[in-house]
Amino acid sequence: MLNHLKQYVVFWFVFIVTIILLVNTFILDDHVERHELPDDSVIVVLGQEKKYRFKVPVDYLYDVLLMREHSAKQSSISITKFKKVNEGGNYFFVYATYPDMKPVDRSNDKPGYGNKLTISIGIDRNPPPLNVKKYGRLYLSYQKDPGGGIVPEEFDSADVIKFDRKGWNRDAYFYQEGVIYLSCDQKEATEDYSPSCQMYSLYRDLELYVDFSNQYKAEFLKIESLVQELFASFEQP
Repeated sequence: MLNHLKQYVVFWFVFIVTIILLVNTFILDDHVERHELPDDSVIVVLGQEKKYRFKVPVDYLYDVLLMREHSAKQSSISITKFKKVNEGGNYFFVYATYPDMKPVDRSNDKPGYGNKLTISIGIDRNPPPLNVKKYGRLYLSYQKDPGGGIVPEEFDSADVIKFDRKGWNRDAYFYQEGVIYLSCDQKEATEDYSPSCQMYSLYRDLELYVDFSNQYKAEFLKIESLVQELFASFEQP
């Protein structure tokens, strides 16, 4: 009788553990409607080692939402499903408005950059300037032949160095010897063209890339600080 009871307890213990594992595998990671997501957010897990976890409100996933809305308009089929947990990717994008860092209002969004920040965070894509040969060589070229110099009058910081090379149609800047690399269009805005800046830096040991209108070029350090705060608010232990 005692052995039978032990077998019974073991059976139900194994059964319950199996159910929990199945729920974690097939339900928490299943495709769900947006309103079913906890707090209307998704968990993004970066890297094969699953070292980085971010809880991102759905409204910051502008490209995904826009794609679904466009598909619904084109085919009359509403594609609104997300995954509660996205795992194994090496990067993801979020979109925010500057300077309030709120999600982009798609109903009032206009062509061009406006005050929209396109932000990518990832692993092993295009690491910051001095960590890869491409930008490392650029900085070494600057050291040998500056051609530009310190430009505190433009950025209010003597830590910003301009790299100037003939024939380029972009301005290039380094902050604190490569902690941040900034590249901006030199062309003026037209009806069909929105000049932009691309900024490369780090969030912890992840590559951070931000694309924004060059009208905010002189404010790139403030943008960097706000983006850092945004991802800190997303990060999960």
